[in-house]
Amino acid sequence: MTRFRQASDRLVDADTAVRRAEADRLAAVAAMIDAYPAPTPIVDSPAAERVVSAGAEGAGAVGEFVALEVGALLGLSEPAAWSLVHDVANLLARHPHLWSAVAELRVEAWQARKVALAAQELSAEAARWVDAELAELWGVVAWPRIRRRLAGLIVRADADLARRKAEIARRDRFVSIRHLGDSTSVLTARMDTAAALTLEASLDMIVDQMILEGAQDRLPVLRARALEMLATPPLPDAAAPNPSPGLPLADVVVHIAAESLETGTGVARVTARGGDVGPVLLDQLAHLLGHHRIRVLPVTDLAGDPRVDSYEIPDRLRRQLVIREDSSVFPFSTSRSRTADLDHTIPYRRSTPGSPAPPGQTRISNLGPLSRREHRAKTAGIWTLSQPEPGVYEWTNRAGRRWTVTRGRTTEFRDRSDERIDLVYTSCVALG
Repeated sequence: MTRFRQASDRLVDADTAVRRAEADRLAAVAAMIDAYPAPTPIVDSPAAERVVSAGAEGAGAVGEFVALEVGALLGLSEPAAWSLVHDVANLLARHPHLWSAVAELRVEAWQARKVALAAQELSAEAARWVDAELAELWGVVAWPRIRRRLAGLIVRADADLARRKAEIARRDRFVSIRHLGDSTSVLTARMDTAAALTLEASLDMIVDQMILEGAQDRLPVLRARALEMLATPPLPDAAAPNPSPGLPLADVVVHIAAESLETGTGVARVTARGGDVGPVLLDQLAHLLGHHRIRVLPVTDLAGDPRVDSYEIPDRLRRQLVIREDSSVFPFSTSRSRTADLDHTIPYRRSTPGSPAPPGQTRISNLGPLSRREHRAKTAGIWTLSQPEPGVYEWTNRAGRRWTVTRGRTTEFRDRSDERIDLVYTSCVALG
């Protein structure tokens, strides 16, 4: 029984430590927001940092590049860092009871962030009312019950908002396809219910036929197969009197290692118009691409360093860089390079009277994809960048911290002086 009590105590202590660490993390983000330098306007530069809302109504304002700082320090993408900044700002200003409950370890940080996110479209007054209504529940009521109570309180706090959101939900239809990288993909959709019922009936008709023919798979699997049949009809017969419409054109980039071509086996990486399909076995390519017309582009030597003298970046250079760097080269960024700006690492110097522009400034070894905000932060000088060798991007923020990004991998650079400072700090803490 003693061992069980010890194990129980250890579990409680571990949970308390996790809650305290997560609460400290939120408090540290709040300190970052409070200490972040106020942007100094640069009237003649579109790269100048702007002041933006830190969160929802009543949450204050902050410089727009703060998320780049938080993201680099925590290893988060910019959207994830902004989500954290918004949640913390909202908790501080709009949910004071909940913020205190987090600090007192009566509620987990992730639960508090869920509440802040759910209430972000409410006015500041309505959010504080919801916060007050939930104040006595933290630590004594299970989270699923609080979550259900929260949904009802948000509707009561602003019935008109709830009604508008329901109308928007009915109006905003979408289809999203996410490739998992294992030769399967996940399809998510919001559609008109009448059309969904029709689609459901069509799938069930195909499933019924499969069952009559002896199919033994589970119903969800049969439905997936039925949807695949609707998405991939039989290939058109050119000799038929009324041939089917032509196959869709696919812009596909297939990355195949030289050794795979030599052996006829191995893995290719496929990038299509909808995004990165992921790794595919060579013998699966025919199945994957069989229902598309393929446009073949010239082979690109990723090790080459082609260059031009103009500021504009030709398609062949853009294509080579996007293939080499599939995401932004900012620390921990997840922005895809296909839609990013291509930044000159060493800024392009134009010709002036008596001083012609240096040749070859636009070259692969002086380019890197960046999202628009990352690009502006670099142009404004808030972040500095060098590229000591092609594909190696070294970043420094305004506090002097440094990161290296190479082929999508981010590592923080720590010199010996940093280690000595940490050692002294640790010793001081140990000595009390």
